[in-house]
Amino acid sequence: MAAKKVKVWALVTLMLILVTVTACSNNKGNEGSKASDSPSPSKSASASPAESETKETVPDGPTGKYDPPIEVSTVRSINAGVKFQEGDSLDSNIWTKDFESTLGIKVINKWKVSDQQYQNKMAVTMASGDLPDFMLVDAQQFQILVQADTIADLTDTYAKYASDLTKKSIEEGGGLRLKASTVNGKIMGIPADGGGRDDAHSLYIRTDWLKNVGLEPPKTMDDVINIALAFTKNDPDKNGKNDTYGLSLDMNLFNGWSGLEGFFNGYHAYPFNPTKGTATNLNFVKGSDGKAAWADVQPEVKTALGKLQELFKAGAIYPEFSVIDGVKSGELVTSNKVGMAYGAFWVPTWPINNMKKDVPGSDWGVYPIVSADDKPAMAQSTGGLPSKYYVVSKKAKNPEAAFILLNRVMDKLYGNFDINYHTVTAGDVSYGLHMYPPIGGVFAEKNQEAAYAVQEAVKNNDASKLNEEQKQYYDQVVKYKEGDLSMWASDKLWSTGGVFEVLGQYKKNNRIFQSVYTGNPTPTMVAKGPSLRDEQVRTFTSIIMGGQSIDYFDEWVTKWMDSGGKDILEEVNASGQIQ
Repeated sequence: MAAKKVKVWALVTLMLILVTVTACSNNKGNEGSKASDSPSPSKSASASPAESETKETVPDGPTGKYDPPIEVSTVRSINAGVKFQEGDSLDSNIWTKDFESTLGIKVINKWKVSDQQYQNKMAVTMASGDLPDFMLVDAQQFQILVQADTIADLTDTYAKYASDLTKKSIEEGGGLRLKASTVNGKIMGIPADGGGRDDAHSLYIRTDWLKNVGLEPPKTMDDVINIALAFTKNDPDKNGKNDTYGLSLDMNLFNGWSGLEGFFNGYHAYPFNPTKGTATNLNFVKGSDGKAAWADVQPEVKTALGKLQELFKAGAIYPEFSVIDGVKSGELVTSNKVGMAYGAFWVPTWPINNMKKDVPGSDWGVYPIVSADDKPAMAQSTGGLPSKYYVVSKKAKNPEAAFILLNRVMDKLYGNFDINYHTVTAGDVSYGLHMYPPIGGVFAEKNQEAAYAVQEAVKNNDASKLNEEQKQYYDQVVKYKEGDLSMWASDKLWSTGGVFEVLGQYKKNNRIFQSVYTGNPTPTMVAKGPSLRDEQVRTFTSIIMGGQSIDYFDEWVTKWMDSGGKDILEEVNASGQIQ
């Protein structure tokens, strides 16, 4: 046992050296704020019981109130795009007040950092052993905590305290999310995401630029290449200068904004290993022998890299993309310098959300990805399996409190939906209050269902069948159609021809690719993944920029196999979790 723990904490130390911050589709490329620690609580749920004669009343099921109230500690990441009304913060807002008044739970944030710094800060916390009562961790950290035996077995707690709505969310889609959270028959975490496919890429193109260069939306990858070149060479903004680029790209390579997933998918390639990701959220395809093979080393990837190299050489990609982040690539686009990008469903909300209003004559169209041949392109999604989990410390006095909190959040956002806990608009600023809770869940197809409902309501001019959330989206779409350009993003999300219309086409036509491996990170992924990822980033970036020939790809594949790749493949294929 001692040797096992030494090995586990050696992995934690390795994380401190190698781990970098994850660029989630949620952060939209924004830079975070500086770290800010909150004062240490005087009493927490993980502390020794207070010397008191008062008997504590604990809820005997999914709902109820603690009496006397308890304190539960956690840690938080701060997204730079999340806005707070005056007086609100992660420490004090409508949710924290509701938790105290309704549940008798005071949530204490032991520390808060930007989402760009969260993964590193969590690694430090794990190494110190000073865990909060519950916390959000990535899949790699989840595995390490399980191996270190420092988080609670939630099997019985889930059965007793998770509400029917919470269980429905976690167990939807065949129970894949719950299966991923279960280790050796024990539920060790609460999946924070997964089950969805809305991260699949669409293609965003400046429609005014298309008109200016005399081209139509793409039907093939050759069309995509031609549009990128025309946007580079044919003065699409009509300013008489050679100052535009065809395809947006930045150092992240794979991302919800300016990522390359959709481009690769056009060549039937499915690589995924974000520059600042965990290096353990990987795609696997099934080979002719029936075994799993890593998607990133397949010959189709080489073909797509060759096309990107040609585009870079032609000047269609920003020459310094390798040193800019998502914020900078977003600024290039919004400053009228780039006319095409691949990205996830949220791209209309950032960074291009205000261009229709701020850049006269500009507009963006949303299109499905296209294929290089007569075989339909499959849009890849890594959203099926959870990438993050809420876990509860073994030392937590009230491990059930995480579920009591989660049940309340799920009820307000999905059960008895309350718009006041979701989004509040003051003037022209919208406050996403649904981002404030310290714990949350998802229903994978909620956005898709809302889009179809809104489209039907707009078509029939009848919003009577919409729920409160859907009615809000409907009102925004109507405002846009009546001339309110500030509602452009809502129109691109919910209307016919928008993002969810494109995603719906993928889903209905079975055009979404998901990895054949459904398990959690293997030991070699955890131990060697970061170094293998960094080498992949250097290789792909160098090939695109012409620093290496396209044939160097084959040499890199051999290096990957010899540096741990073979072990990863053996572990994956021995897991029994290949679909």
